[in-house]
Amino acid sequence: MTDLSEYFTPLGKLIDAAHHEFLEQCREIAHKLEMRSRASVYRDLIVRKLREFCDETPGVTFISKRQLRIVGLKNNWIIRVKRLRSGFTVAVSPTIASRQYDANEVPESLVDLLPNNPPATCLYLGWSVPENAPSSILKFLVCNDERREFAWAIPLGSDEPPAPSVVEELPFPPSGPDEGPRRRVRIKNAATRKADE
Repeated sequence: MTDLSEYFTPLGKLIDAAHHEFLEQCREIAHKLEMRSRASVYRDLIVRKLREFCDETPGVTFISKRQLRIVGLKNNWIIRVKRLRSGFTVAVSPTIASRQYDANEVPESLVDLLPNNPPATCLYLGWSVPENAPSSILKFLVCNDERREFAWAIPLGSDEPPAPSVVEELPFPPSGPDEGPRRRVRIKNAATRKADE
């Protein structure tokens, strides 16, 4: 992870800069944009800043092939910009390349552009803007495993809240013999409730 840690601060700062630009330039129309439109604007702003970052930083390469825009970091890591959904999941288009990337496999369309000794690790440069705090932006580097399931995430910035856990366990007390007889609680569904009213 030490090879990657030097990029945490600059990547976090460029996402902050893209967020600031969005707030400054789109304040009057932001509330009229659908979520997908806002996400597209954010993605384009971040990708543009990533391209500038690559021009100024040794060991970092901007790769563009068809619709895919990724950044190579020291040939060990590749990152792709995505808006985070619930937890650390992202929307994945139904293309083979997107599914390969989501399974932490370098897409076949990029193999000729990257050395594969060892193969690069595929990461998402993930971001999300909390609905109840639109002036702040959360930013993470996210990695999936080969089953396309969340493996780990690293917050980019010291002001980040703790990363959401993958599985939340409800705090039920352990059941014991002193609880008394078990009871069954039935909850009516919405259709039945309306019929009763």
